Amino acid sequence: MDFDKEQISGMKIFIVDDVPSNLDILGHILQRNGLKVSIAPTGEKALELVSLDKPDLILLDVRMPDMDGYEVCRKLKADVHSKDIPVIFITAMADTGDLVQGYKVGGVDYIAKPFHEEEVVCRITTQLKLKRAQDEVIRREKFYRVIVESVPDLIFQLDPDRKIVFANPAFRLLGYDPTQLVGRPIGELIESDNKENLLDDLATRQVGPLAITDLEVRIKVSEEVSLSDQMPTVKINVDSIGLWNVPDEDVFKNNVGKEFLGTLCVGKRAV
Repeated sequence: MDFDKEQISGMKIFIVDDVPSNLDILGHILQRNGLKVSIAPTGEKALELVSLDKPDLILLDVRMPDMDGYEVCRKLKADVHSKDIPVIFITAMADTGDLVQGYKVGGVDYIAKPFHEEEVVCRITTQLKLKRAQDEVIRREKFYRVIVESVPDLIFQLDPDRKIVFANPAFRLLGYDPTQLVGRPIGELIESDNKENLLDDLATRQVGPLAITDLEVRIKVSEEVSLSDQMPTVKINVDSIGLWNVPDEDVFKNNVGKEFLGTLCVGKRAV
């Protein structure tokens, strides 16, 4: 069976079990499949080691002396540094209540004793592939957030009621604290003789080729800015696109369970 070894090769697994034979069996299975393995014989030691070398996944025995696996998992999920590490419980129990308890404290799956190599590798591979995909999403989010926070363009998001839910640091150039803009109607920042029609265009629901481009908007300069008397507004050209809970192509379809989430706007200083 193909377990996509190439996709998970080199990822780190942390086994927590007080039975040496279990550590030995699981360790050999995982190493044969290209995974790096570290071990801990107790829950206390596991909590100590996790903070020193963060693994990609933890295999955690349910029944251990002093601190059982459920309590270890609770502590892992309560710590900001380890809460996102997936935990698979190792158990000899087939009782549904015990398995439910594992999921309640934050476990994502379980491996039954005695171990069967195909089952072990299959369950671990599934969770590692999910973990790698989640890590990639987080990496991309961080990358795009750096861009959003560093560009001079005004980037802001509106909810369906046209209230600001996000504003990037470029608003500081106009005298606004981005965090204090959250919750304010965007109309309060706009100067226009025909504001309602302008807001209809700015807070568009349209996507794709029907989205708004180069909409001329005058944004008020905060009175906190020393030159606000001489320059009360700044003209920007805004591109706006509607945000929906379905792909763009489904927005135009009937009989689709779609929900309008708001509008994303990017404004450039007009030349």
